[in-house]
Amino acid sequence: MAERNILSYFSSSNQAQRAEAELKQLGYEVVQIDRIHRYPVGPLDDDLYNPLSGQVSSLTNQVLGTRLSDDAAILAASDPSVSGMSGDEMPGRYPFILTVVTGGKQVEQAVSIIKKHGGFV
Repeated sequence: MAERNILSYFSSSNQAQRAEAELKQLGYEVVQIDRIHRYPVGPLDDDLYNPLSGQVSSLTNQVLGTRLSDDAAILAASDPSVSGMSGDEMPGRYPFILTVVTGGKQVEQAVSIIKKHGGFV
């Protein structure tokens, strides 16, 4: 039987974790929670982003902790969190994604559990 992927979105990590726990308790093996970030994230390279050595590629990359190209950094500089005026690090209304991989017959059960815990499928 073919596997099906269910991608669901949650407004809080607690909701996603409760859905994940119930799905795992019912025997779903592949269940994963990730956080959606507004900008690409990853470890910063100390040689390229060390403000003490004077090798800062842009203020935007320094403030957001990203590795954006010059063109993308210019666009990201319009973000309120870069200017210091305000900002919310959570993107959108549903920044947490719960992924479930299951067989075709179990999709409806998984979707109902996700919705029960406040998820959007």
